[in-house]
Amino acid sequence: MKKNNISKGFNRLISCLFLMFLGPTVVFSAFKNKDHEFYYFVLILGTIFCLMAVYLLYTGIMKIVKSLIEDENNNLRND
Repeated sequence: MKKNNISKGFNRLISCLFLMFLGPTVVFSAFKNKDHEFYYFVLILGTIFCLMAVYLLYTGIMKIVKSLIEDENNNLRND
C-alpha cells in the first residue's frame, strides 16, 4: 500500500471538508446582502469554493481507491 498516496488523499478530503462548510456559508452571506455592491463577487467566490470542494472530494477518493487497488494488484502478482 502506498501510504504517501493515501495520506495525500486524506489531506484532500480534509481540505474538502473545510470548503464544504465555507462555500455554502459564503453563498448564504451573499444572498442575505443582495443590495451590497460586492454581491456578485461574493456569490461567485462562494460558488468557486463549492466547486473546489466537489473536485477535492472526487480526487481525494480516487487517490485513496487507486492506492488500495494498486496494492491489491501487486499482492496478486507476487503470489
